[in-house]
Amino acid sequence: MPESGRHRLFVERLLIVAVVGLIAAVLWSLRILLVVVVGAVVIAVLLRTVADPISRYTGLGPRLATLGAILLVALIAGCAIWLFGSTVASQFAHLSETIPTSWNELSRRIGQLPFGNQLLAAMKQGLDLPTLVPKIVNLAGNAATTLILIVFGAIFFAAQPRLYTRGLVMLAPPDRRHLVSVSLEDSGRALRLWLLGQLISMIVVGLLTGVGLWLAGVPSAMALGLISGLTEGVPYLGPIVGAIPGLLLALTEGPETALWALVVYVAVQQIEGNTLVPIIHRELVSLPPALTLFWIVAAGFLFGIIGLIFAAPMLVVIYVLVKRLYIREALNTDTPLPGEPADEKSGPG
Repeated sequence: MPESGRHRLFVERLLIVAVVGLIAAVLWSLRILLVVVVGAVVIAVLLRTVADPISRYTGLGPRLATLGAILLVALIAGCAIWLFGSTVASQFAHLSETIPTSWNELSRRIGQLPFGNQLLAAMKQGLDLPTLVPKIVNLAGNAATTLILIVFGAIFFAAQPRLYTRGLVMLAPPDRRHLVSVSLEDSGRALRLWLLGQLISMIVVGLLTGVGLWLAGVPSAMALGLISGLTEGVPYLGPIVGAIPGLLLALTEGPETALWALVVYVAVQQIEGNTLVPIIHRELVSLPPALTLFWIVAAGFLFGIIGLIFAAPMLVVIYVLVKRLYIREALNTDTPLPGEPADEKSGPG
């Protein structure tokens, strides 16, 4: 090859590397937006899960059915608030007043242990209140903005789902558009099944925890059960975070109550892990546990707290796309997909 040809080839490759690096840098800077989009898609799938039966039985279009789903969800939430809102609100107020006292009691007990004072000093250094409070305020503000974006994005996605799926399909080469369309359907079906299983798990864990803590004599059991149910949405890490307020509050009632509270939390997780989860995985969506754990940790490092919240649904979509596009199509190997009808379970097309 002439010297000028080699020089031109080198320049072309250098430009390709530069463009790829620029695209990677842009994607990295927009990584939080990616999670926001995922969150909007998750909420949109929830809305469509409610809106589709409304559309099917009433003949309404996607927009009116989505509006009906929003009103129905708001009505159910309003009824729940009317029935239990005052009780839960008073219990949360009690939590906010009691947890600082519980923390002081825990600190006193830690100080009585060998090397307890050194541990307390390290904990106080990590929880520097003058810098921690502004961080919490800033985090709350960012969370509120993100939540607003997710909710409005979800409404737009749910009102016109075909518009956005058709746009994604059009980005693929013409001979691959059917495959992309089928893959999106597979991902949406798996995501709906995962959400259903997660909702069942959250309700069961919340009820069992609330009843168990009430029997153990822990104050504000209903609020603590609600916290446990909500944090159950984050696999593995969520139950640990959800148990902390209950254990701190139980500690104010005495070591025996704290021990019984710990027994309740452990027992609920054992019941959920050994009975409920296997049933959900068998009937709905099963993700490899180790893959789920490491992906959640990675999502936390990459995307922050919001990444932890939406790590599992992101993994569901990625998992299904890999199985459909790579294992079935690229490797020509049959593999089952979550919720796939029996007559559609076949090898690569």
